[in-house]
Amino acid sequence: MAWLSGYSGAKALLVLSLGVFLASCSATPKITWNDTSWCTPWSLKYVLRRAARKFGKISVHSTHRWPLENKRKGGKRKSFHLQCRAVDFSIPGNPRDVIRFLKSHKQVGGYSYYRQGFYHIDNGPRRTW
Repeated sequence: MAWLSGYSGAKALLVLSLGVFLASCSATPKITWNDTSWCTPWSLKYVLRRAARKFGKISVHSTHRWPLENKRKGGKRKSFHLQCRAVDFSIPGNPRDVIRFLKSHKQVGGYSYYRQGFYHIDNGPRRTW
C-alpha cells in the first residue's frame, strides 16, 4: 500500500474505498441483456448484480414490453413490464435459494419463478403468484 503514502486521513480512506469498489465491479459475473437495459430501474439492477455475484451468469430476457407484446406473451393488463419496472431473467442455482435471495432484498416487490426456468422481479408492492 505504498501508493497510499501521498494521501492522509479521509483522503486515503476515500482512495482505498474507491479502489475496493472498482475491483468489486470488475469481479461481477457477466449479465447478458437480451432486452433493453436502459429502462430497468437502478434498484433492480443492483439486485441483479448481487444475484450474479452469488449464483453466476444472468441472462435477461424481458424488461420493457409494448402493450401488444405484453398481451401476446400472456402478461397481466397492468404488468410492471409496461412501465419499465420489471425484469425476467435466467440464472443458475436452486430455485428455492434464488427466490429466498430475491425476497431478502427490499428493492424487490413482486417475484416469481416460472417452470420454463426463469425468474421475474419488479419494484411494485410485495407479492408473488
